[in-house]
Amino acid sequence: MVYDILLNANLKEHSEKLGFKPIILDKTLIIKTEKRDELMRKVSSSHAKNIPIIILGSDDNINRMALEDKRVSMLLSPEEMRKKDFMKWKNSGLNHVLCRFAAENNIKIGISYSAIKRLEPKERALRISRIMQNIKLCRKYNTKLVLASFAESENDLLSPYELRSLGIVLGMTPKQANESLENAGEIFNQ
Repeated sequence: MVYDILLNANLKEHSEKLGFKPIILDKTLIIKTEKRDELMRKVSSSHAKNIPIIILGSDDNINRMALEDKRVSMLLSPEEMRKKDFMKWKNSGLNHVLCRFAAENNIKIGISYSAIKRLEPKERALRISRIMQNIKLCRKYNTKLVLASFAESENDLLSPYELRSLGIVLGMTPKQANESLENAGEIFNQ
């Protein structure tokens, strides 16, 4: 079964027609913060309510805290808040240590199609190169990926074949691309 994560409940029927089993996610459930204390408070609160915990990527400290905490389900777009790259590699929000933490704690790394689509061409190219580096790291350390549209409007929706193809273009193996469409079911117990 292939899953797509939607941020708008009105898109459920359209997503089903495309061949997905849609998962409707309220935007407020995605934890966005740059403060360590606030992150821990929100994670504890969500865990107490038995809600899947999804954290939007931020600086290195937040990403590391998210991947060290077994209560977290997904780190979405770890490359999101990156400003400058290093001299010899991309500042993609992940490294070998963080990928090991994610694999050990069964935390998925999320890739959002709609976040990529909304960017200006120059920013989009930079974001895609960072995502490609993260995919290589995730494959090397057996970290699970979730590729989904995170659509807010009908323009952000893709069919399963298009999302799978996007994953392959970004550097996933065909097997990894197929699994990335199925892994969301593990997070939301579907």
